[in-house]
Amino acid sequence: MFPQDRQALYRSLKLEGIRKAPLSICVTCDPTRGGDVVLGRTHNPRMDVYSTVCAVQNLWLAARAEGIGVGWVSIFHDADIRELLQIPSHIEIVAWLCLGRVDALYSEPELALRGWRQRLPLEDLVFRDSWGAR
Repeated sequence: MFPQDRQALYRSLKLEGIRKAPLSICVTCDPTRGGDVVLGRTHNPRMDVYSTVCAVQNLWLAARAEGIGVGWVSIFHDADIRELLQIPSHIEIVAWLCLGRVDALYSEPELALRGWRQRLPLEDLVFRDSWGAR
């Protein structure tokens, strides 16, 4: 999927957390829980998954405060996880997290430190009053 010059870097990125982490958590969201009409998702049915992502962020922050590393795995096929964990088709897989104690936590995002992708300048991402207005 990646250009030739990026393939070696991709292979060198730390992916051993999948194998070495003592705990993996599959976070899911059931859009049918609570029935057809649920306060909070009456006008936006995606609100439940947004809340689920917020819960992942809270877990991540709490883990980091305790010196526990968290990795959000993105290199999997949905169907494989569904089969392995017997997850019904209507359930959304939100996150696969690998957790474990680490020797040190990064001060910056690892992918930026490793040269995969740098953060975008904040001023390029924040608009005032309308899209694109800085």
